[in-house]
Amino acid sequence: MAVEKLGRWLREAREAKGVTLEEAGEATRIRARFLELLEAGDFAAFPGGDVQLRGFLRIYARYLDLSPEEVLGRYSAEVYNSDALSIATEVPETEAQSEESTNDLTSIRFRPRDIPVSSSLPRWMSVETVLIVGFVLIILLAILAVAVYVMNQPDDDQAQVPAATAAPTAVVSSPTATATPVAPESTLVATGSEEVTLTLEATEHVLIRVERGAEVLFEEMMTPGQTETWSDDGVLMVKTGNGAGLQVTVNGQAQGAMCGRGESCARAWGPAGEVAPP
Repeated sequence: MAVEKLGRWLREAREAKGVTLEEAGEATRIRARFLELLEAGDFAAFPGGDVQLRGFLRIYARYLDLSPEEVLGRYSAEVYNSDALSIATEVPETEAQSEESTNDLTSIRFRPRDIPVSSSLPRWMSVETVLIVGFVLIILLAILAVAVYVMNQPDDDQAQVPAATAAPTAVVSSPTATATPVAPESTLVATGSEEVTLTLEATEHVLIRVERGAEVLFEEMMTPGQTETWSDDGVLMVKTGNGAGLQVTVNGQAQGAMCGRGESCARAWGPAGEVAPP
């Protein structure tokens, strides 16, 4: 049996939901013309390429109450002729067969995918580990400071010189500069577009917050490999506490990591390029 085209499947799911393209675009924050291209199967017309497409498909699938994995599987099958679609469609059949009622507990087969996956942080990033490492570093710094102080002490003969012979030393105080994290320089090339398309891909577990003015569009812990996309004609601001674990793509142009490892930073982009966070 032939598999229904992805675009037609999306359109029929939207029509079954009883919403227009404009209403779907308002709910998903994706412009209606992009949704129309998805339903037409015109994947080559997206300026952001494969990364932008997959992000839009994932958001649209959730809105239409479809499986994002199956939608992405059908996309890969149509565009790259991969077998991802067959895998996605075979899984429900296998699960249906395994759910048949039985009173014989010895016949139940345990599958690896039945194991719940924990979304907690890795062991090495636990609070206890961070506290222990910090305490050890403080002790090492204290020992180093004592060693430097002892090495810089004068000999006994020099210490006995009368204080009157010592030349007065002028002490000049200067304000202490506070180091602040410097965000990586933007490599964004202006495209003349009237909107900005922002794609975030997590390479580690990282907590992010995406804002549009006073409105919070997204706030959660992203897991490695997770990709999220937003498209808007305003300014989109991203905040994170670990910039090294978040790769940024703006209008299809890779911008690298948000900032350094362990740094808290905020960056914003609009249709004209990167702007100062509000």
